[in-house]
Amino acid sequence: MSELKNYREVGIFDLLSAPLNPIGAFDAEQFKIDAQVLLSQGSKHVAVDLTGLDFLYSDAYNAFMQFQQALSRVEGTLGILTNNKIIIDGLHRAGLDRSVHVFREEAALMGYSIKEPVIEEKSEMLASTQAASENALTTENEMLNVTGRKRASGRFTKSFNAICDDPNDCKISGGMQRPFLEDEPGSHVWIGVVLVMLVLSATIAFLVLR
Repeated sequence: MSELKNYREVGIFDLLSAPLNPIGAFDAEQFKIDAQVLLSQGSKHVAVDLTGLDFLYSDAYNAFMQFQQALSRVEGTLGILTNNKIIIDGLHRAGLDRSVHVFREEAALMGYSIKEPVIEEKSEMLASTQAASENALTTENEMLNVTGRKRASGRFTKSFNAICDDPNDCKISGGMQRPFLEDEPGSHVWIGVVLVMLVLSATIAFLVLR
């Protein structure tokens, strides 16, 4: 920034001295030139020292507005250093107090410079924490989905594992061994024999009684 001499560093700000015209009023056109030099050299946080000035013309407010818009495109900050009520009221009427930072004393520039990195660090930490939480939630959901599929598969598999191919290998007795098999053929033979014997007994008893 060797091309421009009417500024000094205060914290994160390049504090630019107010350029004055021959009658001692704020020179808006010279300010635009000086501001553009700082912007082209990489300055992102620029403040204008209006200490000693009692008023500003409308072209000064317009110049501040244009420079603030240029700084906002590079995520920069425009500060106005003044404790003059007339100038502060003028900034309010122009709507600039919503987009520029008004500092009543130079120490406030330093205080802002210390606070700003802390705010940025907290924002980065918050974003990192949110990202970590989202990743953890995604991982947890994936694990729940996988676990849910395994559990469903486990119940299905277990029910069919209970069916033994060989009854000798099963430790479960009774009909639980082979639930889908019909009764053994031997049981039908015994039923038939019993029925035949009952029929023969009835026939013999009938003949004797007769």
